[in-house]
Amino acid sequence: MIPKEAQEGSVAQVAKMAKITKEEIKLLNKYVTDPTGNVFCIKGMEGLVGAAYARYSRARGGFRETLLKEFIKEGVIDAQHAEELIQRVLIAFGDDSVGELEGAHLSFENMSILATKEMEECRIGGSPIEQSTRYVFYDQKDDQGNYKYYRDPKIMASQHADSYVATMDFLFDTYCELIEPMKKFYKNLKPMDQAEYDIKGDCNKQKYSDLKDEKCKKAFRMTYTMDIRTRDCDTLRYILPISTTTNVGWFGNGRFYQGLLSNLYSSPYTEAQDLGKAGHKELNKVIPAYVRRAKKDDYRVTVEKNMYKLAEDITKDIEAMPGETVGLVADDANYIAHKLGEGYITLDKVEKALQGNHDNMTLAMMLYPYTNLPLKQLKNYVVKNLSEDIRKKIIITYIGQRRSRRDRPYRALEGSYAYTFDLVTDWGVYKDLMRHRMTSQLRQRFSPLLGFEMPPDIIEAGFEDMFSQCHEKVLELYNKLYADFPDEASYATLHGNKNRWILAFNEREAYHLLELRTTPQGHTAYRKIAQEMHKAIKKKSSWRADNMNFVDYGDYKWARGDSEARQRVKENELDKKYKKK
Repeated sequence: MIPKEAQEGSVAQVAKMAKITKEEIKLLNKYVTDPTGNVFCIKGMEGLVGAAYARYSRARGGFRETLLKEFIKEGVIDAQHAEELIQRVLIAFGDDSVGELEGAHLSFENMSILATKEMEECRIGGSPIEQSTRYVFYDQKDDQGNYKYYRDPKIMASQHADSYVATMDFLFDTYCELIEPMKKFYKNLKPMDQAEYDIKGDCNKQKYSDLKDEKCKKAFRMTYTMDIRTRDCDTLRYILPISTTTNVGWFGNGRFYQGLLSNLYSSPYTEAQDLGKAGHKELNKVIPAYVRRAKKDDYRVTVEKNMYKLAEDITKDIEAMPGETVGLVADDANYIAHKLGEGYITLDKVEKALQGNHDNMTLAMMLYPYTNLPLKQLKNYVVKNLSEDIRKKIIITYIGQRRSRRDRPYRALEGSYAYTFDLVTDWGVYKDLMRHRMTSQLRQRFSPLLGFEMPPDIIEAGFEDMFSQCHEKVLELYNKLYADFPDEASYATLHGNKNRWILAFNEREAYHLLELRTTPQGHTAYRKIAQEMHKAIKKKSSWRADNMNFVDYGDYKWARGDSEARQRVKENELDKKYKKK
């Protein structure tokens, strides 16, 4: 421990060097964790830190001197002067970069699961935490006795309202009806007296009958209960509609929130637009200066509208070819070989062939979100055979009329990744994998049109007909809604319905994504997809795949139980630390 005399001497020395008085040091204690050291955190300055940081980046002194000189008046933050300084700083520095220095926590509750994906399209600068369908049963009703699913105002004011409510209620009735039967099914598969867990954390699994300590027995019972519960949740979520309401919490910087709000304002969903307004109102109470430019992106909305129309004109008579569940869309060797085979091979011809293939990929990705066609079909059969005039029209329409540098074309122009996968996965897999920030993604409209992924456990348990009926009812509802509300019809989609989307990433991200998503406790469905992606990479370049040596191909039907057991061990260690019995 540093002697008091030495501490006082240090304070005096720093104060002298920085020309800060002892009184000012005492004052700074309110706003920094260490008023004298070279490393410190800021506190008690919510909404002001970004501007203060930006200002001191051009000041001769440090943060504390800048704070005392320009932000504090008569011992406290001068709110009015600080607001003026913020505005001046934003003009001088530009609020894009300064917005990254200020952050906030923001919660959205009782929103649809579909709307969470409208939010999570914005990934850089924000961190979401969402209520998990893998741990929570959605069997509760609200105060009015209604199941918790979103009722879109357009649908509810239309002739489809009764059909919508009846279908959603049927889905939730079926979901609730199967909770106990499926729980019983899993208990029969894995009776408690046969279950084994490493409850003590000594790498030795034990049965309940082997345990003598009551605390260990309690931990075992809790682990077994959660083991069965999570397996039940994993299976039943296949018939949860994406209209199901949920909660999501965010931490993000100001720049992220400005983009998020603009994205919500620009969404075709009324729900997302309303969430944007509500979120903007709350952020204005915390970081108003950093979200002031958030508004509907007319550029993007116009491009979306025009691209849907153009894509329909180009592909309306084209039937979708059978697509791969996991398709690695690489450079088209046949296309390049054909081009090079037209005559004497030169470096110029090679470069033109490669560029032509790359252009085809970009145009295909431009069309992809607005069609129901696989990426390979668009690239190798549709785009390749279009006239030069139509190709130019796609580019002009996709780029749109840019008014400033802020009108940025969307993600089709990101199509230069090492690995571009065209995936057909159930919606639950999409929800789990789309969270990866260091990827590029394009998705087609959510719908039940591509079919339903039937969980093997449901077939074994004898409830396949009930799940099939859920899919059939959702498909019928979707087709009714689509005629009048093509966007809102997406609420009639189940977690088990198949969705076509692109997931592209670089070599380094492949290690992270594939190794993480094949861990034993991962959902069986997305583990399989990640394994298939790894196989596709191995086929293309074995040494690259071989070095991803933590990709796990094991079959772990009850791995969540092992994860729960490890949780009990950690909880026991905490109990010891805080001396709980």
